Amino acid sequence: MLIRPNPKPSESLESYMIRLADLYGYTPKQLIERFHIILDEADQKLAGVLPAHLWLLNIYHANTSSSYRIECLELLAEKMCKGRLPILELAVSRSKTRYASNHGSLIWRGLDIPRFFVRKNCIPICPACFAESEKPYVPFYWHLHVVRTCTLHDCKLVERCPNCSAPLNYMRTGNLQSCFCGTAYKSMPIEPAHQALKNLSAKIQEEKLDSAPSVNLLFDLEDIHQLFGAVLWFYTYVAERGSERTISDKSLIECIHFFDQWPKNFNNLMEDKVGTAIMLTDRRFSETSLQSVFGNLLITSRRLPDNALCFNPVLKAVFSYLDYCIHTEGEQSEIGYVLLNGFEVAAILDADAEQVARLVDEGKLRSAKRLKNDAIFNPKHPLFPLKNVFNIWLSRFQSRLSNRHIYLSRW
Repeated sequence: MLIRPNPKPSESLESYMIRLADLYGYTPKQLIERFHIILDEADQKLAGVLPAHLWLLNIYHANTSSSYRIECLELLAEKMCKGRLPILELAVSRSKTRYASNHGSLIWRGLDIPRFFVRKNCIPICPACFAESEKPYVPFYWHLHVVRTCTLHDCKLVERCPNCSAPLNYMRTGNLQSCFCGTAYKSMPIEPAHQALKNLSAKIQEEKLDSAPSVNLLFDLEDIHQLFGAVLWFYTYVAERGSERTISDKSLIECIHFFDQWPKNFNNLMEDKVGTAIMLTDRRFSETSLQSVFGNLLITSRRLPDNALCFNPVLKAVFSYLDYCIHTEGEQSEIGYVLLNGFEVAAILDADAEQVARLVDEGKLRSAKRLKNDAIFNPKHPLFPLKNVFNIWLSRFQSRLSNRHIYLSRW
């Protein structure tokens, strides 16, 4: 196997393998069987590492050790061709980066992508792309829920077959030509794309935007990771129970519009939550938890994927609003007395639960309720007034990348 096709721009690993199989007259399953023979002859410990199915081939699907899967792909690269097969460049691996409260991520070509954004059962296609090319391919970007359009043809990606209504998935069919029912990709009808979705797809693929809104946080961000974090935060925090939390055209358009005139819509959302809390609460705010007013605001805003305020515009807006509540006058100032749990304190101080427990032991962080001397610190209990924690952050825990003047103007 000395002949290999060149990878296309942003091509997915699975698409490349299908084209490689077609070049030698194999099906994808036969190609993987051939891989097993090569691995068995070279190193028996790697013989059973690769899966039997194309859709499980990528590195991040490895159940036990990704290192063995990488070793397999490197060995295949050396055995199959004169040069180096660009498998690892196309492959998707697990990443250590965590988004929001506990969202894992995958890494592809240096991008840490929230796993929440990666499609599982349906990989859409652009019929115009397949009609124009004799040897079509699938970009990895089409594997992401947040990419809903083809930026080349300004049309919506087709997710379901117009004849059998089955979700499209080229990895399951093993070909780049048609659906399970035989309907050719290139003959499927095309629909025009919504402008906001076109802009978002172009932004994610680092292409030029045609007519982006004049003021929208998502399109003003320079780092794609910050965009991923902001969109994920919307689905984690803003899309509450009763609303659509799955990524669809409708919900993604709502997400984009939410970030218009940032942080205006965010502040309006916070005002609504405070107004509801003032109207419904039957006790003093000094006996109320922050979560009962704002939900998991601090936890979901912490890693997007950075904690520093200058690289996390959502957390910056959260700090700005809480600071405003603490130092304003009237009923809203009572928000400064709501109680934070240990995890929320850690989010403000950019620390962890163990460091918060140490501050409590040293008497530097005082709780609103008296703790027994032999009591074990439980970070889940709301004990610490917001205003006190904020003052500790202002006096002890600011840094060059996370300080007050980032969100408040200097006078």
